[in-house]
Amino acid sequence: MSDPSRPSSSDVEIRVLTPEDHDRQWRLHALSFGEDLSSPPPAGSEPEGDVRFGALSPDGDLLGAVTLRPAEHWWGGRRLPAGDVTDVAVQPEARGAGVATGLLRALLEAAHERGAAVSALFPTVAGLYRRAGWEVTSTLTTVEVPTHALARGGPAPGLAVRAGGPADLPAVAALYEREAQARSGMLVRPAPPTDRLPEGVDGLTLVEDDGVLVAAASWHRGRGYGREAVFTVRDVVADTAPAARTLLGVLAGWAPVARNLHLRLLRNDAVAAALPVELARVVDRKVVMHRVVDVEVAMSGRGWPAAVSGSVVVDLTDDLAPWNTGTWELAVSGGQGRAVRTDAEPVARLTPSGLAALYAGAVTPLGAVRTGGAQVLGDERAALAGLDVLACGDLVEVLDYF
Repeated sequence: MSDPSRPSSSDVEIRVLTPEDHDRQWRLHALSFGEDLSSPPPAGSEPEGDVRFGALSPDGDLLGAVTLRPAEHWWGGRRLPAGDVTDVAVQPEARGAGVATGLLRALLEAAHERGAAVSALFPTVAGLYRRAGWEVTSTLTTVEVPTHALARGGPAPGLAVRAGGPADLPAVAALYEREAQARSGMLVRPAPPTDRLPEGVDGLTLVEDDGVLVAAASWHRGRGYGREAVFTVRDVVADTAPAARTLLGVLAGWAPVARNLHLRLLRNDAVAAALPVELARVVDRKVVMHRVVDVEVAMSGRGWPAAVSGSVVVDLTDDLAPWNTGTWELAVSGGQGRAVRTDAEPVARLTPSGLAALYAGAVTPLGAVRTGGAQVLGDERAALAGLDVLACGDLVEVLDYF
């Protein structure tokens, strides 16, 4: 039996929020995420390009809100347009009535109009977003390592170490970009300022090879110098193993006053290989989810493994992004991908979340079948072999939280 006091999704108006909505949107956000209600940020302080959507009752009450953050991600060496999701909040009394789903539908329509191929978010409730077509693809993990366990020593032969400043930030950004291009899912970061260090960064440690930057760490010193003192590395990237060992040797010098080192790691990179990972302890883990916004743009816009060649015909029903619904031939060849509508018989039926997991390399075809993201139609062996084409990309990795 329906509750007459609860809003009906058919009665809710979804629209773009304006600066006049700022205060009540901030209050809804602050209540949802436990922030200080007495210190709202000024209107217009949101990142440039953000688009905020609100769900309003017939009486004009703000029942929920979501923010679309246009971005670009590196996928297989290519910049892929994205429409990321942040600041999802719904009044407790309106939850379960379809408000969040309506907001996500409006966000996807806007992201599609802006040419987005994919979308990423950090969920508080994964089930909601899974039903809307996003799927868990990776984690943003922070580990703690005893600073004294890092190997100390001088620079490796041919390398030099120095402290950096704001003028070095473009070179540090280029170092990050070289690493990000070789992976999938990492943000294309905006150009950094050159007149100041980023907020929360106290210093830079740089390693150079004949004047060329080969490793860098941006860090926050933290408070105190006792047993509980934490030294936090915001970003750490190294081109080579000697550069990584040299950089970590400098950070080891903080051991007497900061016994705990916190940092985020990438899979199979030079820094992780130089750490005493057996002593690492996870101190924070955030799940990230992805969704395909536009099948055609997602397939053609990213880079694919050059040695892979093949195709698969799948059936897809996408209620929130109906432009994706239909039967598609998804093909990869020579590092390029494509999606073409077809009348051919599909070998598998995908959900939007199943498509996202396969596209992000987060699940094998058999795993997609077992979790309900894919349904085999006909011969299982042929279907799984075909879906291998879609699942051949790199695993998603992220270093930025939004």
